[in-house]
Amino acid sequence: MASLQSLYISLQSGEGFSVNADQKTFAGRGFAVGGTEVPSLVEDNDNLSFNRFSAAMQNMASKMLDPDTQVIGGWVDEGKAYIEVSDVVRSKYVALELAKHRNEIAVYDFQAQAEVRNPHFVSGVSTTKVSVPARQTETQTA
Repeated sequence: MASLQSLYISLQSGEGFSVNADQKTFAGRGFAVGGTEVPSLVEDNDNLSFNRFSAAMQNMASKMLDPDTQVIGGWVDEGKAYIEVSDVVRSKYVALELAKHRNEIAVYDFQAQAEVRNPHFVSGVSTTKVSVPARQTETQTA
């Protein structure tokens, strides 16, 4: 079991991690795809405090829907720390399709121990769903 402190130090040094809800390093196979309904934490890595990191990890662990097929992942990209709950799927094709749909930067391949970039990622675009009442989408006639 990895301690929160060791995970935080890994993240601060630019390394990533994937752990189960009980903070055991994920030992399975497949591909991790972020963008689940559990809110993620994205913050400048230099500004991420241990207390904020710890609170986010505990909150995410409590909100995981299926600890057998989900992990909490942390990684750094261009100075930003990302901590999120990810779904683990077996197929690279399915992983990249989910990443495309969720507009994720990358997926993580556990067997190769490497990230696979999403070629369809669009920077600055959120996948947050917004509900618009039907009357606002209808064309108005004069």
